[in-house]
Parts: sequence; structure tokens; C-alpha cells
Amino acid sequence: MNEQEHIIRIRVEYAKGRELRFTGHLDMQRLWERLLRRSGLPVRYSQGYHLRARLNLASALPLGFISDAELLDFWMDEPRPLEDVQARLSAAAPPGLTVRSVQSVDLREDALQVQMTASEFQISFFDPQDETHLQEKIDSLLSQEKIIRTRRKKTYDLRPLILELEAINNSEVWLWMRLLAEPGATGRPDEVLNEMGFKNTDVIVQRTQLILSNQ
Repeated sequence: MNEQEHIIRIRVEYAKGRELRFTGHLDMQRLWERLLRRSGLPVRYSQGYHLRARLNLASALPLGFISDAELLDFWMDEPRPLEDVQARLSAAAPPGLTVRSVQSVDLREDALQVQMTASEFQISFFDPQDETHLQEKIDSLLSQEKIIRTRRKKTYDLRPLILELEAINNSEVWLWMRLLAEPGATGRPDEVLNEMGFKNTDVIVQRTQLILSNQ
């Protein structure tokens, strides 16, 4: 049996709570590297002078957002019972990070970023919203053929990145959206909200689902 036959790839679904709301993507990656070291699991590390845990986060979550459905893959040099893996990760996790589930996946699968197709978000408002007024904002936005914006000095059309956008009334009025999240074509909720006239300080954005091409 060669070394490759011992390697196992683990997919973790986890929640990023309000305690980590202002922890950026690179800091989340470093947080996971520390967590994996503390877990005591046989984590697989990169080769070279500076050893780093081999891991792969599905999609960057912008600063200020929270999530119920983040995904991360990491590799181990030998298998462990999944119950033990989840227990060790949970024990090493800081406040605000909840390990929801773990599973083993095929080593031959594409990277999570490559498999991404869409993300879903729930937006709660600090100030109560009138459903009719919110729906008018939605209708006005979706009626536009193009929504030209600039991101990192490059112009792009936001409109085709908005797959679905709905006002939900469930004891309080909130907004739900599904945005394209393919490599090179990713919609951001804050940019949609900005087009609707809302500031980041008006809302709490929560990612509720990551949709992969194999789902």
C-alpha cells in the first residue's frame, strides 16, 4: 500500500457566528490552521521550509458577514472515525465557530472554489422594513437590463449575478437572495444592497447555503 492510499480528504461544514463577524478571510484561514494543529488530528502539511496545513476554504465571506453554511476541506495522512474528527475539531474551535458536520470526500474532487455555483443569503434589517416598499426596491432593481458597477478598478454587470431576490415576511420583513458564485463571476450581497439604497450599517448579512456543482 503506497502513501497516497492512506490520505483522506475531510469536508467540514461550519457556522461563523457574530463573535467572528469582523474576522476576514485570511484571518479565518489562519484560525483554521491553528485549530487543526490544536485538534491533534494527523493533518497533512505542505512540503517545504514553512509547513502549513493543507486546507481549502470554499468561498471568501466578506468582512462583517456571518454564516450558517461555510465549507472547508482539509487532508489527513491517515483515516480517523468521523465522530472523532468532529469531536476534536469542536473541542479546538474558538467561540463563534461551530462545527456542524464532517464527511470524507473523494480525493479526486475539484477544489471547492471550482465547484462553487451559487450562494444564498438572508439579510436582516436593524430598522423594521415595510414589505411593500421593499418589494418596490426589488422590482426596480430586477427590471434593469444592466447594473454596471466597478470593483477593484474593473467594471462589471451585476445584474446577471443576481439569480433570485425576494422579500420575506415571517413575523418581520427580511430579504433573501441567491447570487451567482462561479469562478470569475461572483455576486456580493453588499453590492446588491448598495444598489437598493442600503448601507452595511443598516443590515446583518448571513450566508445560509453554498451551492456546489455536484449538488
